[in-house]
Amino acid sequence: MRILCMGETLLRYSTSKGHRFADLDFAVHVGGSETNIAASLAQFGFDTKMLTKLPDNAIGDAVIAFMRKFGIDTSPILRNNMRMGAYFLEGGSGNRTSQVIYDRAYSAMTSFTLEDVVLDKLFDGVDVFVVSGITAALNENLKNAVVEMLKYCKEHGITTIYDNNYRAKLWTVEQAGKAFKEILPYVDILSAGYLDAQNFLNLKSFSDDFEVMLDDLYKQMKEMYPNLKYITSTRRQIISTSVNDLTAYLYTDKLLVSKTYHIDDIVDRVGGGDAYISGLIYGLLSGKADEEALEFACCASVLKHTVHGDVNLFSVKEIETFMNSGVSRINR
Repeated sequence: MRILCMGETLLRYSTSKGHRFADLDFAVHVGGSETNIAASLAQFGFDTKMLTKLPDNAIGDAVIAFMRKFGIDTSPILRNNMRMGAYFLEGGSGNRTSQVIYDRAYSAMTSFTLEDVVLDKLFDGVDVFVVSGITAALNENLKNAVVEMLKYCKEHGITTIYDNNYRAKLWTVEQAGKAFKEILPYVDILSAGYLDAQNFLNLKSFSDDFEVMLDDLYKQMKEMYPNLKYITSTRRQIISTSVNDLTAYLYTDKLLVSKTYHIDDIVDRVGGGDAYISGLIYGLLSGKADEEALEFACCASVLKHTVHGDVNLFSVKEIETFMNSGVSRINR
């Protein structure tokens, strides 16, 4: 199974716990939604390739070395003389929420157009294509490229996975909604929550019960776009910035619901959604029953919250052990 992920690889500058931006106290991590997914899937044993654009300098070299460490095939990566995209994270704690500042203008990836690649060559031997709304949000050229690449995959029998991943700091609701409608006809597996259905498709449910409401909205989405094989999302109940409850949902012809996991003393929440999508992709592509794939995905996300950095560092065996036995004193 060969998987191609496409998106902007970033450097993340994070404050340490209890520090604010003004302290200028940052740890640096490599991240970016699709990069995080590629790293997880490569660790899970899939033949995984990454398409991004990086500066042709020592920083770009270091990022490529980082990806190769996880087993990602970096041969599709393009280089130019533009800058490395980045973002700054002020980590929250307790009642103080986290804050993000993007520094992505004029980055290498923002220059990407369809003319940079030959689709027949890029997708030769590829079985699955993964991309997110974050990539589509960067500019009109990238949005158009995402649409055309998804369309190509649909025409050539390549499974498409799209995480809507709306970021209000990157584009407006109107821009995102227009792109969402262009993209959805070419998607097989969609990650999108109830707000996406309401805000971008103007769908409504009048139930006060969350799961009934979600089931209703997903049913309407699938009626609008019958090509959607799976629709998924998670629900995060925030007790504090450091303590969350996480539940996952997967819709085919009915809504499946995972266990609710209590995540205490969160180390790093960034990448939790990417870990979830990676876990779900692994579960579905490896032939697990839908219910088991959903549980595996949620457990992958829960474990990601316990380590620093954007990338999930847990193996299939470790995630399955946690899924089957939960928290124990020592795994001997």
